[in-house]
Amino acid sequence: MNASSKPIVCCGFTPCIQRILEFQKVEKGKVNRSVKLTVGIGGKGANTARMVTQLGDKPVLVEFSGGANGRLLEQMLESEGVGFQHVEVSGETRICQTLIEAGNPETTELVEEMPPISSDEWDKMIGLFKSMDLADSIVPISGKLPAGAPVDAYTQLCGIVDKQGGRVILDAPGEPLLLSLEHNPFIVKINDVELLQTMGGDDLMEACKELLNKGAQSVLITRGSRTSFFVDADQVLEIFPPTIDAINPVGSGDAVTAGMAVALNGGKDISEAVINGMACGAANALNLLSGFLKPKDVQRLRGDIVVKKI
Repeated sequence: MNASSKPIVCCGFTPCIQRILEFQKVEKGKVNRSVKLTVGIGGKGANTARMVTQLGDKPVLVEFSGGANGRLLEQMLESEGVGFQHVEVSGETRICQTLIEAGNPETTELVEEMPPISSDEWDKMIGLFKSMDLADSIVPISGKLPAGAPVDAYTQLCGIVDKQGGRVILDAPGEPLLLSLEHNPFIVKINDVELLQTMGGDDLMEACKELLNKGAQSVLITRGSRTSFFVDADQVLEIFPPTIDAINPVGSGDAVTAGMAVALNGGKDISEAVINGMACGAANALNLLSGFLKPKDVQRLRGDIVVKKI
């Protein structure tokens, strides 16, 4: 039973229909015929909300949707039992494709960009967000901003959450992240490449300390299949992930966010939240569909994660 009955408010503003095509072999410049097609849901916020649902918690997914693809997206969310509140936009919800070759652990992503939104559409999103009860809520905010959104879009959202007394898990690099630090996000989740690109230099710990000095309450640095680091004012932790035979790692970062959000919403401390997040990231990679995990895999993998204090 969760310590909090409040839903986890998952924000990600560029959802998509995700088509996964499997091939015996992909040859550039030639006609490639797939042997299997799987259609699902994509986008960082949507993936996070779906995995929160799979873990037995209750999300509200806040995002944009438009056109026939948007209606299909909502039908698929409803079929998975994922709660959502969408702002309808004039542009069509995008389609992205993942190409998988038999025997090749690497995947190829063909990413369609979301059509630009208007200032009125963004204002409607802010109005929706302000109407929600966010006090004591866990609010993951993730992904790239759509064209047309203001550069301080995440700053606006973090400010609303901060004012109401919620806790933000922010997964976004660059200027949108830097501008949001004035509202002291609870966790900044970022990969090593994005961190150094955002902060400059080549020292992860120095870049992390700078984020803390600028307002982040804590930072989780992910590095794919390598160890991750969690840093706050009191500690530096190195997290060793479990060894797995990954099928499709796409969406594993969102699984980390979902796992942390569920643990925090259930009253767990930050160390338990990080362990749960890492186990969820590995569990997602065991499946073909991104944004999908099995709770039994999460429980099994939790015991394989090692955390060392530096």
